[in-house]
Amino acid sequence: MTYEELYQYAVFMLSRRDYGAVELKRRLARRIRESDRAKETVTDEEHLPQVIEHLLENQYLDDNRTVYTFFRSYLNKSYGPLRIRQELRAKGFPGEIIDRVLEETDTDWYELCKEVKERKFSTDKPKDFKEKAKQIRYLQYRGFTSEYINALW
Repeated sequence: MTYEELYQYAVFMLSRRDYGAVELKRRLARRIRESDRAKETVTDEEHLPQVIEHLLENQYLDDNRTVYTFFRSYLNKSYGPLRIRQELRAKGFPGEIIDRVLEETDTDWYELCKEVKERKFSTDKPKDFKEKAKQIRYLQYRGFTSEYINALW
């Protein structure tokens, strides 16, 4: 792939949804490998950092903006802070940006945990230990800390 083809593909990808720099770099590297395999050519790997740099300069790619978008998306899915952190790390965002976003939020995590529990299991107390364990596992899966979960009972 030439520099121009790679750049056009990156812009195409960004037109469909936001990507973090690391995630986009992975996708472009995979595209290079697939393209080279199909055409039996070898693309110069130095094009990739140049394309990423050009996208950053033109502000098509911005980790700060993108992390806030994903954070809001995960919050709308009623994920807790641990799950949100895990999802954002999996997308390759730097830890300092993730920490800053979680610190700046005015989300009441206890209230969100309570809403998720009530939506799934109603407001009734668990009948027995087995039912309580099931609810705890569900809330942990959703990304809430034991501090918020234990405060519910």
